[in-house]
Amino acid sequence: MRRSSLSLGFLSMILCLLLVASLPSYCSAVRPVIQSSWTAAPPVIDGNFLSGEWSNPQLVFKSPDYPDSYVLPTYVYFLNDNSNLYVLVDAVGDHTDSGGDECLLWFNCINTVKISIVGASGTEINTNFNAAIGFSSSPNSASAHKIYEFCIPFSYISSAPGQTIDFCSPFFKQASMPYDPETGRDNIWPLGLIVDNLDTWANCHLVIETCRRCNNTRE
Repeated sequence: MRRSSLSLGFLSMILCLLLVASLPSYCSAVRPVIQSSWTAAPPVIDGNFLSGEWSNPQLVFKSPDYPDSYVLPTYVYFLNDNSNLYVLVDAVGDHTDSGGDECLLWFNCINTVKISIVGASGTEINTNFNAAIGFSSSPNSASAHKIYEFCIPFSYISSAPGQTIDFCSPFFKQASMPYDPETGRDNIWPLGLIVDNLDTWANCHLVIETCRRCNNTRE
């Protein structure tokens, strides 16, 4: 009985190893996580990035972490309160204020919500979400560059504080996070994303914090 049990266990281990080896490369055990920070003082959505207005960047696009052949140096921030998710895309590598500049955010891999804003500085959107484009310096760079700010109601992306939602930024019709038509550079996230394969979305989760007002702690 002991020898049979050991043989069965050995065969099970071999089968598991073969199954793991056959999985696509994008099925990673370590999935990228964006940790939104709670804010009691929401940023002003005006296309300006003032010191102290946002917390630590969650995504940093620059070489050598990303291929220098196409990366557009950028810092991306996430904040939330009880009603909205706030996103700042500080495109320090885009030094031209082109009307074709665009920033694209995708949420929810099942019922995808596509949120984008395109244009020169001064462009604003106030429909299902609020967004603004600016062109100025920021805490990340003293040189003028493109800045994108978003205020996205949780109801619009079918989420709520404390929940997790799928997020990515694909290259879609000359847009990503962000896209600069002057140089053709953009940032697709996460690396290796296949937008038509929902399995790749599972590697990317947006974790949203909530503030428990009763004891002023975070989840």
